[in-house]
Amino acid sequence: MSLLNFPCRLLAALAAALKMATLAIAAEVPFFTDNGYGNPVSSLQHPAAEHYQGVTYVAYQGPHEDPYVAAYNHATGKWTGPVQAGVNLMGKSPDQIDPSELDNHGKPALVIDRKGYIHLVFGSHGGDPKFGKNPLGEFFMGTKGKMTHVVSQKPGDISAWRVVDNLPPFGTYNQWVKFPSGDLYLFYRHGGHRSDWVYQKSTNDGLTFSAPVSVLKHKVSSASPAINDSWYAWFEPGLGETITASYVYHPCANPKHNAHRQNVYFMQMNARDGNWTNVQGDRLTLPVTKESADRFTLIEATGTVRSTHGTCHVDANGYPHVAFPVGRDIRYYRWDGKAWQKPVSVGAGHGRVGDGDFIVDSPLSVRMILSTEHDGDNEIGWWNTEDGGLTWTKGNILISSKVLSFGTTAIVRNAHPDAVMLLGSRDATEPHLYRRMFLVGARGPLGRLAAEASQLGDRLEAIKSLPPPNRAKAEAKKKKKLGLDDEDP
Repeated sequence: MSLLNFPCRLLAALAAALKMATLAIAAEVPFFTDNGYGNPVSSLQHPAAEHYQGVTYVAYQGPHEDPYVAAYNHATGKWTGPVQAGVNLMGKSPDQIDPSELDNHGKPALVIDRKGYIHLVFGSHGGDPKFGKNPLGEFFMGTKGKMTHVVSQKPGDISAWRVVDNLPPFGTYNQWVKFPSGDLYLFYRHGGHRSDWVYQKSTNDGLTFSAPVSVLKHKVSSASPAINDSWYAWFEPGLGETITASYVYHPCANPKHNAHRQNVYFMQMNARDGNWTNVQGDRLTLPVTKESADRFTLIEATGTVRSTHGTCHVDANGYPHVAFPVGRDIRYYRWDGKAWQKPVSVGAGHGRVGDGDFIVDSPLSVRMILSTEHDGDNEIGWWNTEDGGLTWTKGNILISSKVLSFGTTAIVRNAHPDAVMLLGSRDATEPHLYRRMFLVGARGPLGRLAAEASQLGDRLEAIKSLPPPNRAKAEAKKKKKLGLDDEDP
């Protein structure tokens, strides 16, 4: 039968159905992909994103815990990718639904060299013993994986990648520091808990790296043989040719692990000569021990109150500003040239405050992005101070949801105003471990067409038909085995 013989009513219904289908395909969603996996991002592996020549490149943990990369062109408003950039040896079934089966420590850190090639380092939680002896750390608590370095085959092109086997296999919490000169520094923990924090330097765009240099020393504690001195650290460019380090102490119990971290510290490196000093300029002996850290670099002793790795940035004077999660707060500290200003809790009274990062506009003007939960709303938004952190006011909200919660990264390197932070989301009602990924900035999330953002297709429906795991039991098992959460162990 030809369409000419169709009743007008049926033709109208067919046209309406086709229109609805077209609109559904063309509809825009606020996320750029739905294949983030487990805990796909963290502020500890950083940066996870960089803006370069009009494009923001983002990296996150996708299916099988493998690294994925996507790119947003600010001129065209179009997304490219995501593309799988490598293989994480710790990955299991890509459709795993039991969170206790994921490691989540092999998330990628991204940097772009002066020629425009994109580098990722990922894939290790201390390194598998099969790769040999770790000279700067111990195999502890099921260390596994292999620290892997991949580079894009063409500048600015995420479509193809190659492995560059020029790093030890033992890294955890990879962090890139890049100087305007093009020099690259890779900081990481050289193994499991009981391992030194080290850096390796490249002066030829990641083709080769210098041998690891130990910065923070792991050892049996002088206070008790049942404790091992361990650390969680965050490294960032300072003023000129300097690198800052903000860190917390982890009294790692022997023979089993505990989740406690305490105290907050700061020091910095002069990259011209490799010397490290405290904030007063006193030279430190490397690697820094617990005794030396307490004497020369301590900002605040938190005692039994748990602290977590913080972020650090400097102002035009080179003075550090740092923010650490301490207890249930985010505490902001500022060096005024003579002393550390008394810490202030940012976002106090506005519900649960999570992780975040900040931008220093001047010695007294700072903008901080925080994750907060208040009256059922999960928000990612700005908090601002104009008096050096003595008081803070709530600013614009970048994204909010009553259903989704958000995991944050460090602020995008060289961020475009429209793309300042990469986020992974979680819907607690979903019976799977896939996460929607968001890139947010001044215009909110930079979304895309639903058909382009959907990477999983019918896989989610198949997963939903599986019996859900006992999440409470799985989480309790993980906490007992590894500590409080899967970011810090």
